Amino acid sequence: MVTGCAPFFLLGLVGVALGSWLFGSHYMARMTGLAILTIFLAYFALLNWTAQTNIKNHRAGEEPKSSQESGDPHADAGEEIPFTEEDRREWAHYLRTEGQILWVAVTLLIIVLITLFIRK
Repeated sequence: MVTGCAPFFLLGLVGVALGSWLFGSHYMARMTGLAILTIFLAYFALLNWTAQTNIKNHRAGEEPKSSQESGDPHADAGEEIPFTEEDRREWAHYLRTEGQILWVAVTLLIIVLITLFIRK
């Protein structure tokens, strides 16, 4: 996931600058900035959802692709680090919590965008 708040502030600034430059109004600058942040967070929420789905598939008995089947040139089949069942549960809990936070943020941003759009 994204570390720190800097990317969010930078995306907000880029969105506001882009909206101001393209549309010439403060209102559209705010809308563009919020829209870019929403798309950014939705992208990471979907990545999180994919990771959660992969964990559920692994629990259901489907074996994940080996590193050579996935085409990862950096994976070394001889040097696998054991991933215990406790590590898997902790990782699944982390992903679930992170996913909830991301989807709440996306939902709130969409509500803000709709509210701003209706009020204008």
